[in-house]
Amino acid sequence: MSACIDQEFDTPPGKDVQVEDISTTTISALKAMHTIGGDGTPIPAGTVVKGIVVSDDNAGSFFKEMVIQDASGGVLIRINRGDLSTIFRQGKQVFVMCDGLNIGDYNGLIQIGYPAAGENIDRIPDTEIDNHIIEGEFIGEIVPNKVSLSDINSSLYSTLLEIQEVEFEDGLIGSTLAIPNGGGTQNRTVEDCGGDEITLRASDFADFAGAPIPSGGGTITGVLSVFGTTNQLTIRDFDDIAMDGPRCDGSGGGGGTVDGDQVDISSIKALFANGTTTGPDGFIEGVVISDVASENTPIRNMVIQDGTGGIIVRFSAAHTFPIGQKLKVATNGVEISEFNGGLQVNTTTAGVEDLGQGILPTARVATIEDILANFDAWESTLVQVNMAEITGGSTFGDANEISDASGELATFVYNDAVFSGDELPTGEVTVTGIVSEFNVAQIILRNKADVQGGTTGGGGGGGGGDQVSIADLRTAFAGGAGTAPDGFIEGVVISDYTTMSVNSQNLHIQDGDRGIAIRFTEPHSFPLGAKIKVNVTGTELSEFNGLLQLNFTEISQVESNTAGTLPTPIVVTVGELTSNLEQYESTLIKIEGAMISGGTTFEGGLDVSDGTGTVEMYTRSSSTFANSSVPTGTVSVTAIATEFNDPSLTIRSASDVN
Repeated sequence: MSACIDQEFDTPPGKDVQVEDISTTTISALKAMHTIGGDGTPIPAGTVVKGIVVSDDNAGSFFKEMVIQDASGGVLIRINRGDLSTIFRQGKQVFVMCDGLNIGDYNGLIQIGYPAAGENIDRIPDTEIDNHIIEGEFIGEIVPNKVSLSDINSSLYSTLLEIQEVEFEDGLIGSTLAIPNGGGTQNRTVEDCGGDEITLRASDFADFAGAPIPSGGGTITGVLSVFGTTNQLTIRDFDDIAMDGPRCDGSGGGGGTVDGDQVDISSIKALFANGTTTGPDGFIEGVVISDVASENTPIRNMVIQDGTGGIIVRFSAAHTFPIGQKLKVATNGVEISEFNGGLQVNTTTAGVEDLGQGILPTARVATIEDILANFDAWESTLVQVNMAEITGGSTFGDANEISDASGELATFVYNDAVFSGDELPTGEVTVTGIVSEFNVAQIILRNKADVQGGTTGGGGGGGGGDQVSIADLRTAFAGGAGTAPDGFIEGVVISDYTTMSVNSQNLHIQDGDRGIAIRFTEPHSFPLGAKIKVNVTGTELSEFNGLLQLNFTEISQVESNTAGTLPTPIVVTVGELTSNLEQYESTLIKIEGAMISGGTTFEGGLDVSDGTGTVEMYTRSSSTFANSSVPTGTVSVTAIATEFNDPSLTIRSASDVN
């Protein structure tokens, strides 16, 4: 069995980890010690097996169990502790010291755990975990094996799979994955066009239990298991489901071509005001101004704006269109309606044509009095309020109000938003957001960077002390420094978390012609092009697989100032890049006259060559453009120069290649 590693930088926790390989056997050899249906089998003394964690209990889909896999197979380990992913996160290598443990099965699924009577296997007691599970290095998240339903067999149990060309059965459309708040775990049938099927196990304790079942077709990723003779799949979070394509019967899905004549958004609003509830022939075209990655809009909603106005687009299933994407949305016969006062068009992703990365509209500068006076016309558009103050709570997720000299207005952030718990700046601020209505007028913040200025009380407040250049940090590390000097760096974010092209805890920042990677302790919401200050005093400077990073950086160390100006990419040849990587690392570069080989889509590792050399271009499987087609022929590649033991390129979106 083969698998790939997601080459995303990370650093082991601040304690010793097992680096040397102490394993004595493989997972498949260990599993061969047990006969399905028999009593638990004592594992021979001295047996050590290693594997990479592929399960994740963050979203509540797994509970007191961990699944690991190596090149030979995978196995489930029963452990009497919750929140395992805080230590044994996806991509972490672990060594299982099997002395005193048994291997058995539960209805056909092989498990490792504590000895129990007969065929039973108990959980490893909390007090014994450190004696049996040894933490290794962070290797990188496993890229799932791509299979069809007909490929599934017992050798794949307890491994991470991406099942291709599937859909939920017809009768489930309109239902939710599970029934939250005590409704019980649900079995949901996923099938292909040939009639093969698998059961998705969806827990009512999972964060995504109430998420609607997608109406399209596509892929589903999860850990394979079995119960008796029934193959089952457990997803780690809702993002493991990517079904926005057409179903077997041609319905549902999206991503096609939208035809007809363009209709202004203001015309749609005027039709509804005059009593029309069905969209006209044609399409609206605009740029997405909501931010799906920050999770501050419902997973089925986005807000789109053109030169005449904005409107909510409500899909029948979750979407992944990022902020700044330019789209056509078909209006032929779609429902136009209000939900709690907010005007929306109700459609499916099948009615959307993706035009690539667009240009975000400039936010309208206005007072709160102006916003309230022009509310209907400005609803679902971007506004900016200067010389404002936000009161009501200490974090973004509290019940807050924005006020200026002309009045006050509610702001809204979901409790589940990525930045909900972040500290809210106090004092005079500039606020950018989407004019919205949910029975009352409000401004929706898209991410933390929508509030500029003010002060915060945590972590030194983003930018105290003297400014330090990124070049100074690199010089300090080259001289043996393990921590950054006192002061702050200031630069522009050149990575794009909204396209999921980098890990949600990572970004690359550039000042002048030098850059550095930053690894936060939690997911961030600093967008591409944001100009930020980072208080680096005492922050760890370290390399992960050759890439220099500011590690264990707290969000509170960062203050996002204004929308910055992206640096002009440095034009280099592949030969210049690979021979001077330290100079270009974590900066925006451009390779002209290049050819790309190694695949037809962006996902995974591709080769970029220009006659002077070859360098890898790596795209994470979770990126929003991973499945987009790679242009053929001679191209220009704009990318972040990075390193994973060898030089590598990270593009932000498909439009970085043209």
